[in-house]
Amino acid sequence: MLRHADHSDVSSIQAVLNAPSNWGKLEAYADEVVHAAIEDERMTVFVWEEDKQWRGFCWLRRTSEGTKIEEFGVSLPGHGVGSRFFAALLERVTRCGFQTPLWLAVAADNAEAIRFYEGFGFIGTEVKKSVWKRRAGPIADALIMTHAPERAASNAPRDQDVT
Repeated sequence: MLRHADHSDVSSIQAVLNAPSNWGKLEAYADEVVHAAIEDERMTVFVWEEDKQWRGFCWLRRTSEGTKIEEFGVSLPGHGVGSRFFAALLERVTRCGFQTPLWLAVAADNAEAIRFYEGFGFIGTEVKKSVWKRRAGPIADALIMTHAPERAASNAPRDQDVT
C-alpha cells in the first residue's frame, strides 16, 4: 500500500538512509530535514507497506524542471519490494498529475540502479561530472534520468530491487 509519510515514519526512513549498504547510494539527512520534507508543500514523501509492514520510502520534490525523485529506498532489497513499490509510485504520480517530467539522478557507475530505472522507462539524458558525493567512497558522476513511459521495457527484470 502506497501512502503519504507522516512523522512516525522518520525512524524507518532513517534506517534505510543509514544502512551501510546505502552509504554510496543515498544521502544522509538529519531528522529535522526529513520532518521538514514531510511538511513542505513542494515535496511529497510516500511510504510503501506490504503485509502491514513498513518496506520503503520515496521522496519527491517539485522543481522548475519537473518532479525529481530525491531519494528512493527499501528496507528489504532483492525481494521485489522496490519493483512493486516503484510501479505503484509511477501509477500514483501519473494519476495525480505531478509536474512532468519525472526525473532523478543516480551515480553513473551504479549499473544495477540504472537498469532498474530503465526497466520503468527512464532514459539517461545528461551526465554531471563529479557531483555524486558518497558517504563511503569516491565522488562519482551523476547520470540524470528522465521518465519516458513509452520506453518502459515490458520484459525488464523486476525481481531485484535497487536502493
